[in-house]
Amino acid sequence: MQQSYNCSRCNQYIQYGQPYCNNCGCQVTWGQPVQSKVQGWVAFYELISWWQNSLTEAERNYIEQCFRPALDTDSETSRLTLTKGEVGYCNQPAPEFLNGLATWFTATKDVSIAKRIHNKVIELGYCNQINKPGYHKGRHFTTYVSDVNSLKKSGQIDEAERLLLELVKATEEENSIENIGVAPWYYDELAKIYRKQKNYAKEVAILEKYAKQRHAPGVMPAKLMGRLIKARQLLESKAN
Repeated sequence: MQQSYNCSRCNQYIQYGQPYCNNCGCQVTWGQPVQSKVQGWVAFYELISWWQNSLTEAERNYIEQCFRPALDTDSETSRLTLTKGEVGYCNQPAPEFLNGLATWFTATKDVSIAKRIHNKVIELGYCNQINKPGYHKGRHFTTYVSDVNSLKKSGQIDEAERLLLELVKATEEENSIENIGVAPWYYDELAKIYRKQKNYAKEVAILEKYAKQRHAPGVMPAKLMGRLIKARQLLESKAN
């Protein structure tokens, strides 16, 4: 049970069971409590209306239970939750924050929640477009994984290919400024599409394009270089 509510007249916090508001004298009817104030990341990104209207109370509680990012225990940020605490500063745009939130809900039972979060990512990206290296149509390239997977799942392979090519362009543009290495997933997805189509020339081309870029750390660079060797072999065999 909640230990405090907001006074319906002056919005002052009132402890549970208190018969009157100490600030304005308003009589409190505990059978009709006013909803607690929402703070945290939801308030910081101005998502309160979406949070309260697009998700049930049970879903909101479930999301808060699941969302446990690893943070420095000594920092102010570590004491923040989705709806509690005050965020002083964060330069991550709302769509990217929500995209990260959605990754906590990949199980089959969470499909509906993940979809509503991603729909909000799409809406915010459209309404508040960011135009700088690394972005495509207002959204950072990292927020498009779900879009690509949906297109592939529905059989819209040509559309998935076109989108992936734009995202490859976006990660390369960002890398040209940040010099942190391109994201390999988008090249890999294109290579998979071309391999399935037996279009080995396109597969070799996209993998050679990747080979010329600075690579981010991880196992994917070696995997893609191995794939490039195989694709070249398949292309040579096809030519003969």
